[in-house]
Amino acid sequence: MNDVLLELSCASLRQEVRSASYRWDNSSRTDRGAIFQYTWSGEGCLRHGETLQSCGPGQALLMLEGGPSEYLYPAGSDRPWEFTWLNFRGAGPVVAELIRLHGGVVNLDSKGEAVEAMNTIARLYEVKGFQDRYHACELLSRLLCALGRELSGMRTEGEIPIRQAVDFLRDHHRRPINIKEVAAGFSVSREHFSRVFHEKTGMAPAHYLRDLRLQTARQLLQGTKMPIGDIAESSGFGSATHFCRAFKSAFGQKPQGFRALVGRQEAAS
Repeated sequence: MNDVLLELSCASLRQEVRSASYRWDNSSRTDRGAIFQYTWSGEGCLRHGETLQSCGPGQALLMLEGGPSEYLYPAGSDRPWEFTWLNFRGAGPVVAELIRLHGGVVNLDSKGEAVEAMNTIARLYEVKGFQDRYHACELLSRLLCALGRELSGMRTEGEIPIRQAVDFLRDHHRRPINIKEVAAGFSVSREHFSRVFHEKTGMAPAHYLRDLRLQTARQLLQGTKMPIGDIAESSGFGSATHFCRAFKSAFGQKPQGFRALVGRQEAAS
């Protein structure tokens, strides 16, 4: 009989992946353990049903083996995903409740108690430094308590950390994300996210995302000779047609006309 309530299965202090072949289907795993994976740089993704959520720097994945989810390196990404991960048993109900309250992708302070506990556990695992099984159990309990405190303190259910939402849009606007995905990352509906975002910033998130993409596209038109289609893709637009329509609506002329005007102005100066 196992007299340790929480038991560490395996861990890695720092791992880096850069291939789309990195993909784990939790539904096919039979150990029924919990997985905690914190991103340091780059990004990964969590798929739950039809919803795909990004997990970038300062965010962690909370998952259960046997659950209907998978995590993966995003296809088309050009940056390595660097993370620390833990796999442990005995905490299924606690992790399930954290996921229910806060979602499978959570925001954590890189210098907070939860990340500190995670680092300690992973470091001791790699050097075989645990005093005994009870030592690992104690540290895992500390991690779970720290997670509960930090997540509950950051926001109550349905509340959105707008500063983090704005930063997320700024950091990821060049990818083909949509507001529904972003809202899912904060465990709220698109409608609720849009309403709160507008209340706090004075702008609908879809308009804010579009403006970020237009500003990026404008800089690329001015500073590069990239084809219009490539600029549209690099700015996060779904197609060159969509980009041209949005650009003309915002600036009164098509991207080709804007680039020609810039060229004439530079030649005359």
